[in-house]
Amino acid sequence: MEVDAGTVRAFIASLADLPPTDSSRERSRVMLEALQRPDLRYLVGTVVGPDAAPIARVARAILEAAAAPTAVLASEPAVAGMPLDAPLVARAGTLAAASGYQLSASRPDLGDPTRREMVVIMSLIAFAEANQRVILLLDPEVDPLDPMHAVVPDLVVIGHVGRDQVERALALVPDGRPAVAAPLDDAVRELVERLASERGIPLLLGGRDYAVDAAGETIAVRVGTERYEDLTPPPGMDPDELAAGIAAALALGVLGIRMREEWVIEGCRNMGG
Repeated sequence: MEVDAGTVRAFIASLADLPPTDSSRERSRVMLEALQRPDLRYLVGTVVGPDAAPIARVARAILEAAAAPTAVLASEPAVAGMPLDAPLVARAGTLAAASGYQLSASRPDLGDPTRREMVVIMSLIAFAEANQRVILLLDPEVDPLDPMHAVVPDLVVIGHVGRDQVERALALVPDGRPAVAAPLDDAVRELVERLASERGIPLLLGGRDYAVDAAGETIAVRVGTERYEDLTPPPGMDPDELAAGIAAALALGVLGIRMREEWVIEGCRNMGG
């Protein structure tokens, strides 16, 4: 029986608000399996680093211009840029709560789910119920214990991380899956290239495989042999963040979304100048 959104929110608020531990991802994986893996119904891009939000903003705008509905999960979930509505919270929350009760009954050794874990599970269900084509998971802290990392991403996008975060970021890339990296300081860039090469990670690297070219009052972004011109980053957005977002959207497009040059430009312009 489906409960109402208010009851779902009260249930989630009643759960322990604890930081993630080594068990967080395992509990989340067990709940996802009980739900027949709603996360397999869409492409997943994990965006890590302090500039995860602006990079994801660009990628989402382009993907939606290409008719690929894209949801975002950071601290809270959003569909079409808005918080989950009441019917979606009720439907997804009821299923998430049921999976939590099943976890407690079948795997008491793992302990009970936390508030963050339940928010993540509810969000992943809601995105599937809302027929989203792409999900962007945002992790500014590059925290591998966060339950969002129970999901196997199709692409990992690495923002302007420091040297101490590089290995954690690359460890989130599943074997055989690609990664996009923002332009990085020389020492960090060399480390990313070496570690990616050692693991055989297909890497689209800022400054090497894509770059920003100045073009008067606007900028152009070159990705491989393609060039996207007359772009203006929104106020407060670094041109490198815009370029990384474009690269991320194109990399996700290769995995099953038809992309055209005009949709990339339209998406960037839809963010506002």
